[in-house]
Amino acid sequence: MIRQMKLATWELQKAIYERLSSDIALNEIITGVYDNPDKNTPFPYVNIGEDTSVPFETKVTFGENITSVIHAWSRAEDGKREAKEILSLVLQSLSKAPLLVNGFKVLDFGVQQAQVITDIDGITQHGILRIRLYINN
Repeated sequence: MIRQMKLATWELQKAIYERLSSDIALNEIITGVYDNPDKNTPFPYVNIGEDTSVPFETKVTFGENITSVIHAWSRAEDGKREAKEILSLVLQSLSKAPLLVNGFKVLDFGVQQAQVITDIDGITQHGILRIRLYINN
């Protein structure tokens, strides 16, 4: 049996972007949500990062176990507080209702890891949130 297979990563990124860029509480703190920020992007901001996709199949469906990384960038002078608050707001936004991923069905959503580190420049706080989604075609 031949099953149509397609990757959900681009549609998922668009759904994450839409959710985060329209979240009022998050956007009161950040300057924007970006896919590819440049060196002049004003702090603090959120960047939709890397994905990994591991396929899973049943007799009748094709799906993916997707890990998606969302980065928070801050240069607040009070340490890691702002980056941690941004990550919390990102998670609240993404978990308040199921994500609507065009052409796919989200079966499960969870957090894989969250951390905040001081970037190599010594002044930038880098928040990293790894979320995991099971998505069916």
